[in-house]
Amino acid sequence: MIEKTVEKKLIQAAIAGMKNAFTGTNKPNDPRFGAAVLTSKGNIYSSGQYYSDTYSLTLHAEQAALAHAAAHGEYAIVAIAVTGNSTAGTISGSSSIYPCHMCKQLLWESHLRSKLDTEIIIADADGMTTERLKLSGIMKYTWPAE
Repeated sequence: MIEKTVEKKLIQAAIAGMKNAFTGTNKPNDPRFGAAVLTSKGNIYSSGQYYSDTYSLTLHAEQAALAHAAAHGEYAIVAIAVTGNSTAGTISGSSSIYPCHMCKQLLWESHLRSKLDTEIIIADADGMTTERLKLSGIMKYTWPAE
């Protein structure tokens, strides 16, 4: 479990990423997702989603945050905070925003290289932690198997 002060900074970075997300139209009520990763070096990298008209080229916030860390030469992810606005919550069918299966797969592949059991922090748009998960606890059928 990461320190409370670090967790707060990580969540605030995810919220900043959500606010800076590119939604295509960037209207205030567009669904917005944000994520921030904490690396083993103690650095935090965040992003929001980057929308594409083709949908298949859209970068999810988690993917973009992982790419942001990689752009700085950091690949070992200790924790990730994920958040979304209320519109995103209505799309997901839950007030909590969880990483999708593609994003969990990317986190799993990161785990295979780093051997870190990434902590997943689910937060609301106000910065309150709603849930804490371990990557190993949500990956029942992995590819490739460890």
